Amino acid sequence: MNEQIMKVNNISVNFGGLWAVKSIDMDVKKNEILGVMGPNGAGKSTFLNVLSGLQQPSEGYLVIGTQKISQSKPWNMAKLGLSRSFQTVRLLPELNVLDNILIGGHMDAEKQAWDILFRTKKYRQREKELISRAENLIETLELKDKKYEKISKLSTEERRRVEIARSLMTQPNILLLDEPCAGLSPQETEEISKLILKIKEQGVTVILVEHNVKMIMSLSDRIVVLDHGQKIAEGTPDEIAKHEDVIKAYLGGSVNA
Repeated sequence: MNEQIMKVNNISVNFGGLWAVKSIDMDVKKNEILGVMGPNGAGKSTFLNVLSGLQQPSEGYLVIGTQKISQSKPWNMAKLGLSRSFQTVRLLPELNVLDNILIGGHMDAEKQAWDILFRTKKYRQREKELISRAENLIETLELKDKKYEKISKLSTEERRRVEIARSLMTQPNILLLDEPCAGLSPQETEEISKLILKIKEQGVTVILVEHNVKMIMSLSDRIVVLDHGQKIAEGTPDEIAKHEDVIKAYLGGSVNA
């Protein structure tokens, strides 16, 4: 059985008396793809924001490793081994692919003013290490031919790859992917799916939020389903496909809906 690397305990978020997320419990296991799905307004984005530190929970806490976290910030979550991509691509369009990916390595960059100003041996060594890491990710995410291409020249699918690569620059244990295939064609979705499997094979746990039912069913080891801010089901894709509450809330009577 896979080792548990994160525990979500009674996470709730209240906005002005309305519960966007209510009493969600969830275990995340090492080296799995955990799908999170549900209809529009189910609370998926709010829940993901809590996991990544962008939203503070009204109640509950997370446990990563041995550390209990009730209130945190994105940079602290990154230090704990959690990274994230966004549904809306957030890249710097006038920088090239390599430079955008290198931004993701800022936590490991040299920060001493003396070393930066005089480009000391320590600074140059750290810079070399980060460039090597970025180039390895460019190879893994099949962007080698686009290494020096400006983001503004790339397709939406290529930009998705760059954002995922930038997220991986922090060398996370857990990668949150927020609808990585939004706006992509079926063929592009298939290519991104292959990359997600490759990321898992390299030992990274993936939490995947996705509206594409076919994709999330085919990729996920386990799935958590949210509806109206609450967890209504959890299980394997086969179990979720047959779950009566899920069919009513999301699938409309068919797993292929």
